Amino acid sequence: MSAVGPSPSPLLTADDHEALLANWRATLPERPQDEPVDTDPRPVVRLFTPDARAVWLLTELDPNTRIAFGLCGAPHNPNYVK
Repeated sequence: MSAVGPSPSPLLTADDHEALLANWRATLPERPQDEPVDTDPRPVVRLFTPDARAVWLLTELDPNTRIAFGLCGAPHNPNYVK
């Protein structure tokens, strides 16, 4: 179980939630004034929409903003995540 509680989303298991948070913590610098650590974490969660044929591979979750980061593959715009 993570320090911020159970998964806030029905799309994530508690283990997935903790793995996303662990990946986020791994990118944090040791000191706030330093640059973030350059890591390339493996995807933890795969989300998709069959109707739009879009796929999201989530790698990290910022616990403060609850914004997830990762890769998005959509046939109409494969290299852009907004």
